[in-house]
Amino acid sequence: MLRIFFIIITSSFIVANQEGYFGDWPVNPNKNEIENPGFGMDCQSDLKSARCNCSTNDDCKSGECFSSPRSGQYCLQGAGTIFPQFKLMDQFGEEVDLYDFAGHGKLIVLEMSTAWCAPCQKLAAWLTDNDLAVTNHKWWKEEYNIIRDLVNDQKVFFITIQVQDSYKTPSSLESLEDWYNMYPHEQIPLLADSDYGVRDWMRTSGYPTIIVLNDKMEIVQFSLRGWHDSFDLISSMNWKTKGDPLKEINE
Repeated sequence: MLRIFFIIITSSFIVANQEGYFGDWPVNPNKNEIENPGFGMDCQSDLKSARCNCSTNDDCKSGECFSSPRSGQYCLQGAGTIFPQFKLMDQFGEEVDLYDFAGHGKLIVLEMSTAWCAPCQKLAAWLTDNDLAVTNHKWWKEEYNIIRDLVNDQKVFFITIQVQDSYKTPSSLESLEDWYNMYPHEQIPLLADSDYGVRDWMRTSGYPTIIVLNDKMEIVQFSLRGWHDSFDLISSMNWKTKGDPLKEINE
């Protein structure tokens, strides 16, 4: 309780520094070597980038032309697409560079979330307190239970990006603090997508949505909604040996 009280009082005054983050998130000294694709779209090339209009899979760099009833046909962010260098505020009021999670030999699991999303709340309660309510969800599989251990043992980086607060307005520091008070997990950064930049780049269509990146910020498993595709991938990997999980998925 003392830690949470201190955080609420001082969070507005925390600034980033070269020594590390207040939340003890990792720091990547080589992050500037990552080829940040930025947020623009290259729709004039023979192979179009993500979010450009397309007619067939052959139009897209990712090889995936997605058809949406609302948005028409556009290129998806397929495997190998580099995630842009978003810098987002965390639950302690500090700006966090997502590229600091790269380069540590771990999978990076991004959860797109909202404060009003009931499955998001249940997933957070499971990760924080082992509340088993989420395991009764129709899309849950017993194999997913290993994921909580992977997060707690810091074998993967699990990052929650909150898009909206409980009033369905853009996430804010206050919303992150409220969430952290309810679901305090020392290994999970809570980041605010206050300007909807991440949401719009991903074109998220439901919550929670979970995607998986490797330690080079390349997409390994992309999804527009849900956790099943990403959790299927993570839970199918061999975590019981001393082998390199990243090498396993890259092969």
